[in-house]
Amino acid sequence: MKRILKNSIILATAILFFSCSDDFVNERLDLSGVAASAIIISPDWDTDDYQFECEGVGSAGFRIDSKPDWLSTDSHSGNFSSDVASIRCRANTVAGFSKTGIYVDQVLITASEKQYAVPVYYITEGNPSAEINRTFEIDYNHYYSQMEISNSGDGILLWDIVDMPEWLSVDMSQFNLMSVVLGQGAAATIPFVLDAGKAAQSSLTGTITLLTNDKNNPQIDIAVSANLGTPRLTVYSYYLPVDFGPTASDKSLSINNSGNGILTWKFEGLPDWLKVSPENGISYGYSDYEIMLTCDRSKLAPGLNSATIYVKSNDPTQPSYPISVFARAPGDNANVRELEGNLVDATFDQSTNTLYYVTSQPNQLVTYDVTSKAVLHEIALDKAPTCLAVSEDFTKAAVGHGGMISAINLNDYSVERTFEYGYTIYDMEWAKDDWFCYTKAGTYMNNLLWINISSSETAESDDNEMDEGTYLKKVPRQPYVIAARRHSSPSGITVFDLDTKLEKSYRHQSIGSYWFSADGQFMFESNGNVYRTNAVVAPSGWNVEYIAPIGQLQGSSAWSYENTFPWINHCDATHSIFGIKNQDYQTVSSLIYQFEDNDYTQVKTYMYDNLYQPDAQTPAYEVEARYVFSNGSGTELSVLRKGKDNNNWSVEFISVE
Repeated sequence: MKRILKNSIILATAILFFSCSDDFVNERLDLSGVAASAIIISPDWDTDDYQFECEGVGSAGFRIDSKPDWLSTDSHSGNFSSDVASIRCRANTVAGFSKTGIYVDQVLITASEKQYAVPVYYITEGNPSAEINRTFEIDYNHYYSQMEISNSGDGILLWDIVDMPEWLSVDMSQFNLMSVVLGQGAAATIPFVLDAGKAAQSSLTGTITLLTNDKNNPQIDIAVSANLGTPRLTVYSYYLPVDFGPTASDKSLSINNSGNGILTWKFEGLPDWLKVSPENGISYGYSDYEIMLTCDRSKLAPGLNSATIYVKSNDPTQPSYPISVFARAPGDNANVRELEGNLVDATFDQSTNTLYYVTSQPNQLVTYDVTSKAVLHEIALDKAPTCLAVSEDFTKAAVGHGGMISAINLNDYSVERTFEYGYTIYDMEWAKDDWFCYTKAGTYMNNLLWINISSSETAESDDNEMDEGTYLKKVPRQPYVIAARRHSSPSGITVFDLDTKLEKSYRHQSIGSYWFSADGQFMFESNGNVYRTNAVVAPSGWNVEYIAPIGQLQGSSAWSYENTFPWINHCDATHSIFGIKNQDYQTVSSLIYQFEDNDYTQVKTYMYDNLYQPDAQTPAYEVEARYVFSNGSGTELSVLRKGKDNNNWSVEFISVE
């Protein structure tokens, strides 16, 4: 009971219905005021320090002018500190106060030349008995909860809370101060308030400790627990990961609690260049919390800056949610090489790690060794190229132009002959031996055309299912070329037999851009669909059955442009599919995505630097990936990047982990 005895009782709580002394606050005395608190004391209690408060006294000294005869004090003076002082005293037994009750008297003191009456309550306790549940749960659905305490004994019950978890507090605005003193048969409620934020950072359990004057239960321990329900953390952002790019300073995301409970969360692991507001908070069930992320660009290091920050929460299914954050500053070109000219078309030989591409300004075909990061050969062309086709053994190539085809020997890197036409070559593919096939630009109805670059022999597939933008892809290691229209709906899927140079089948079905696995067994569509190639090429006839995908690259969508791939490349050595993804209708993402080619799950993402400054004299500009090629071992990517607002090209080399 020591703590209870030391604590003062607010004067308002002293107006009790027990027997009182008639001398309490004798109105005939010339008093400056009554103390703001009282002293309650029992002859059964040891000598101790008892506090009282007189408002406005400050730090003045005081003297005791008078006191009850039954009150023994160690000293007749003392000092206030912030309006609070204490008297060390004890109560002597008074025969007339033997009946259970509270007897009121006063101590008169003088401080700062003013006299104050301090109420003193002599208590004859009797035999009180505290009744209270030994367990208590506060629920998130009842943010404000009550616990009852009662006195079933024959006496006056005094009680006080001396300890409780830091996430629990008494709501003093709802608490009846008189209830700390309970007569026989009386009961009181203790209103508690839950601090969900603190509770979530603890074990959600603790102990409420009460001290009472119940001789059989001087200390009562109550097991308390907090039930925060079943919160669920969801992080929403138009773009994840968060990429500030080369210029942005502000990004936003939303924290959502999709569960039935109280979600507490906080951000951790912030780099010095990133600020999050707010950094922590509480979200109630089925609610959102808007978060602002701010990049301090003055603190960015040259090149790519990246960090993984974490949202720590009380969601048991994901207590730590990682978010990747990126920002770029110009200046780090260690893994970047400039490419001369405006790149028009490109392909890659994984067996030799050689990149083949054609450019305008200057007009040339270039072979580039990605291992040594150097140009091997430059073959001048007479006209600006429109497309490039290379044989599977990389010994011959054909380049389309406006009104011309150039036949190139890749063994001696020479233009062996040219073929002139009255139209522009739109797209070309190697077929077999010395045969190439191609489509025309500028005419809506045309056929697939063929040229033998050695004998000059020509052929034409009479199908009339081509438009002015029909593109071609040869199936690796199989005698088929697949064609699809770019500017008609549906695009159609036409399969040509390379041996007969005739149409084998046609499907009145749309398909986006498409690429093949290294062995030609699978076809990958720009919307992420994966097809078995045999299902495409095996049937014969016109308007054959639709082909159905056998899988889809994780995170892609057949209905959302933002999740389509403008370029896909396959690496058989690591069973990996690499893709460039569109961010929106106008922007290509700065991420390269890696997928497993067995189940099409996303394995990893790689970020290329989309801000490029060739040298100190050239202003930095944004670039976008247009091609990505894996080397033969799958350990490095070559990302061909074009200036977003210019025709400057560069290649960035990224290690694959």
